[in-house]
Amino acid sequence: METRSVALIVGGGAGAHAIDPVLGLLDAAGARFDFHRVDVSVCGAETPEDYLEKAAAQVSKHGIALKTKIVGDTRGAQWHSIGNTAISPNVALRQVLDLYAGVRPIRSQPGLPTRYPDLDLLLVRENTEDIYKGIEHEVVPGVVQSIKVVTQAACERIARYTFNMAAKHNRQKVTFIHKANIMKRSDGLFRETVSAVAAEFPKIEHEDRIVDAACMQLVLDPYRFDVVLTGNLYGDILSSLGSGLAGGISNAHAINIGDDSRVFEAIHGDKQASLDHANPLPVLSAGLALLRHFDEHTVADRIGNAIGTTLTGAQHLTPDLGGKATCAQMCQAISAVLAD
Repeated sequence: METRSVALIVGGGAGAHAIDPVLGLLDAAGARFDFHRVDVSVCGAETPEDYLEKAAAQVSKHGIALKTKIVGDTRGAQWHSIGNTAISPNVALRQVLDLYAGVRPIRSQPGLPTRYPDLDLLLVRENTEDIYKGIEHEVVPGVVQSIKVVTQAACERIARYTFNMAAKHNRQKVTFIHKANIMKRSDGLFRETVSAVAAEFPKIEHEDRIVDAACMQLVLDPYRFDVVLTGNLYGDILSSLGSGLAGGISNAHAINIGDDSRVFEAIHGDKQASLDHANPLPVLSAGLALLRHFDEHTVADRIGNAIGTTLTGAQHLTPDLGGKATCAQMCQAISAVLAD
């Protein structure tokens, strides 16, 4: 495997504790990355604009990044004002880099308990607008208004990306999610725009679902879905629901995609009872997706198989997975399987 130059954005919390054991595991498996690390702190001496600028510059320079979740320090601050809005630093970084497509694979991991084995669907989330613009104000005391932003340009861009991706990966159906029965203008625009783009791809079946019905159908029979396309808020909710169906946070990650950059992101990592015992799989699953992006499927498959083997032995697992191991010990156990 040739050496690849990749930005590494480390944002504190469990991800910061997991990153070094995970990188050691990737190296032991034969992955060759030249990581350019930026540590960011939302509660440090720098302003949010400073650390976001450094992180964005490193991602833009290399075009590819592996990222842990950006979280607050022990004081718990996780939200900051960026310009005139108060948004998560993770959301802010996506907006700064215009990472408009959030792809969240929902796949069952062998060895990880789940009601739905062999689950394999893709959720695509529009990342740049919706409620996540963070436009809120108090109209009068006790009355707050949040503004949902939906534009035809963003809807068309994410729809075209989704159908092109579906065609490239031989996916058969796209289901797009909305609440147009209530939000007739905003979600209505999303539905109309996606429908128009879908007509350009006659070989791919398409359907739309109201978001609450889609939640019920995902729980009852997730196999009926193939590719799910959503706006920003619904995508956040449905991707977490999907992660639960596939076994929890252990194989939940996101690939945030723009025209010039791609960020492979661990979307969990802020709530851990003990950082030394942090589950390494949220970061490692993003690393496996990074390997597959470079067509290093053999290395990714070897690690995936080693994870499956390790998951069958509780003594090598972190507490959230039923064991007593530290993050480093679990990574060492996976490495030992690779070495056999």
